[in-house]
Amino acid sequence: MSEPSNKPVTLVRGLGVFASVSIVVGSVIGTGIFLKTRVMMCNVETPWLVIIAWIAAGFLSLAGALTYAELAAMMPRAGGEYVFIREGYGRPLAFLYGWTQFAVAYTGSQAAKGVSFAIFLNILAGDALNRTYFTLHFGGYDFPFGHLQVIALAIIIIATLVNCLAVSVSGKVSVFLTGLKILIVLAIGVCAFLLAQGSFETARQLTSVAMMISTLGSLHTGTLSGARISYAMAKDGLFFRPLARLSGRTRVPVNALILQCVWSCVLALSGSF
Repeated sequence: MSEPSNKPVTLVRGLGVFASVSIVVGSVIGTGIFLKTRVMMCNVETPWLVIIAWIAAGFLSLAGALTYAELAAMMPRAGGEYVFIREGYGRPLAFLYGWTQFAVAYTGSQAAKGVSFAIFLNILAGDALNRTYFTLHFGGYDFPFGHLQVIALAIIIIATLVNCLAVSVSGKVSVFLTGLKILIVLAIGVCAFLLAQGSFETARQLTSVAMMISTLGSLHTGTLSGARISYAMAKDGLFFRPLARLSGRTRVPVNALILQCVWSCVLALSGSF
């Protein structure tokens, strides 16, 4: 009989170059590309200045990306910015950063994406999802619960369940969703010329689909990366110890994913994101 292995369970480096690039691109292309252009046009009033602004922002983003690439190459460990801050500024600031990411930044962003997906789906359905089951009154605030809230919670939970699978599966999902994002961005440009009907109704429907896909992709990649921060903190003793445990089968931080999902759902229901 073979002896049981005492080798500790560790994270798997199961993402190839293509999947890694897809995760980064999926994080970069959110809803801003669809929403900010209108705001920019209202402020500069000429398409050429909008294009120049996008190009300038691209170069600034490239500078930041190259900086992160250097740091990641120097410190190739799970936790991302948490690790960079810990090594550069010490554990106290890393502790504050990590807790902020869990309590507000990552989970709040995930909650907002879940609610945004529900709102865009409601637009696509012609406001057919506006039904409210009940409203909780607490502390002078109203907290409605209906179709939109159910959809928001469901999409957050689904993203979490997908990321509880092997990281290679998460990478394949990212490749698929990022590919859809790129196709939908190209489709909007093409359809603007081929399917124009003299009104914005066609664009409204297409843009809703685009933002749903984009939000779903960003939610997936955010779920994937956010849980690794909690996992890294737990390994350092700066977060709840159970979050440092990995699934013996898929070798992903399932406990961290579940806690992140629960808090994101709470924020989605509260509207405090």
